[in-house]
Amino acid sequence: METLIIDIPENKSSLVKSLLKELGVTIHENSDQKARIPNKLTRKTIEDAHKGIGIGEPIQDIKSFLGSL
Repeated sequence: METLIIDIPENKSSLVKSLLKELGVTIHENSDQKARIPNKLTRKTIEDAHKGIGIGEPIQDIKSFLGSL
């Protein structure tokens, strides 16, 4: 099975949906996903990373940080 995500203009969506249905393709509508809320440990880890705790100094530049690893 293969999953494809296709953005279709509104004025063409009914045509494309009917064609796909004729070909036996299953169409899944977007489900409303609520935003993920990080737990207490994750929030603390993110805050510590912003402050540079655990790596010696705050991250100023991603490339230099990755180069230091």
